[in-house]
Amino acid sequence: MGGTTAKAILGQKGEFSVTTESEVARVYRFKRGSGIPLLVPVLDMIEIGAGGGSIAKVNALGLPSVGPESAGSEPGPASYGIGGQNPTVTDADLLLGYLNADYFLGGQMILDVKKAEDAIGHLAENLNVSREKAALGVHELVNENMANAARVHAAERGRDLDGYALVATGGAGPVHACGVAARLGLRRVVVPPLAGVGSAFGLMLAPISFDYARSYVTRLSLVDPDRVNHLYGEMVREGRAVLREAHVPESEVRVMRSADIRYVGQGHEIKVDIPEGLLASHSIPVIQSAFDSAYTRLYGRVCEGVPIEIIHWRLSVSGAKPDVQVLSRTSGASNPVPKGHRDVVFGGSYGRTSVPVYDRYSLPDGFASAGPMIVEEAESTTVIPPDWSVGVQSAGHLVLTRKGA
Repeated sequence: MGGTTAKAILGQKGEFSVTTESEVARVYRFKRGSGIPLLVPVLDMIEIGAGGGSIAKVNALGLPSVGPESAGSEPGPASYGIGGQNPTVTDADLLLGYLNADYFLGGQMILDVKKAEDAIGHLAENLNVSREKAALGVHELVNENMANAARVHAAERGRDLDGYALVATGGAGPVHACGVAARLGLRRVVVPPLAGVGSAFGLMLAPISFDYARSYVTRLSLVDPDRVNHLYGEMVREGRAVLREAHVPESEVRVMRSADIRYVGQGHEIKVDIPEGLLASHSIPVIQSAFDSAYTRLYGRVCEGVPIEIIHWRLSVSGAKPDVQVLSRTSGASNPVPKGHRDVVFGGSYGRTSVPVYDRYSLPDGFASAGPMIVEEAESTTVIPPDWSVGVQSAGHLVLTRKGA
């Protein structure tokens, strides 16, 4: 969760799925088919207008709403003090006590509490509620927007979120993570080091990768293995040549094969892994079994007796994954003390309460504490509500656990 958008992606065993069909500029939020299709390989994630700059307002029905319109970075939230007038998520989080006006961006930027109060005040007047209640409503509404998007994203991919953990990145992600996780029924949140710049950090570590595709529409029962082997051979040679030009050692090249397969008569395909090596007649039942497993995982059943057809044959070539070493950091005091206390507003029956505020860089591995509390760092702030606890694991990862879950 950054300044204008929130993104979510499902990962299993350290791998993230890639889709060749994505949409932008959807007319109807969450509705597939209402946007502009992009037929390029991208990470299979959901993106919605929910960020620190998302504008809160009363919609045409007289109900409160947040986003997708954003104040952006200029003029930005009202609390930036550079011309923004509209109430935003950042303004609400500031009034609730989640953000430190004097330590935004590690103290490089001072937030204007008075301007945030004025902006939220206009919204509160329109809703006929207090500023505090209006700010809490904005915070909880944007949490629900993100949770709802994640529910739809998981359901469309046939995934049950039970047992998942939420990994929070982005400047605003750790502020809202527990609220989103609770709405999804998740009991664990992980806030990695450098969470506020997680996207940039990940981009720097991403291996060089290229994707190729060839169209050869055929029923599986009629597939010509020699033709497919020829197509894959072309793609492998082209991919390896490109990686050589990028100075990727031949020994580090990784090749992954897949195909877009569907039942005959269907209008959409699913991605299925293709076994390594030269394809032959004995590969046919292997591909059929892989399709059946993938289709069952998505839709809970297979269509007995209906033939399948393959539309595209795909290949991805990439360099080796980076060997990320454990982050070297200075160990904090064995018994760290808060840098201060701040009045914070939580939902439900908790109301406004004074909570300790810790400097993340002072927390040693093994530190544990029950909420409520706040952990501040230069790029982000982690909010731990009263019904959550926090523990610091190896390399400084914050692991938040929901009580009673």
